[in-house]
Amino acid sequence: LNNKAPLWNEHSQVYQLDFGGRVTQESAKNFQIEFKGKQVMQFGRIDGNAYTLDFQYPFSAVQAFAVALANVTQRLK
Repeated sequence: LNNKAPLWNEHSQVYQLDFGGRVTQESAKNFQIEFKGKQVMQFGRIDGNAYTLDFQYPFSAVQAFAVALANVTQRLK
């Protein structure tokens, strides 16, 4: 498992990830995880205090929620 690296957008001069329209707001908490070259999890902000979490094997619902929760709470420090 590894975090997907963002790509540099020359037009807007920022690093970006493609969430396929599922994530609508920029946030340092947004992330994607790959397993064997395939995206298996993504988490990102969709509104002020609302987030979306998409996952598939090898994650269970509890594991995906735990990873997302750890990401959010780590950034609160």
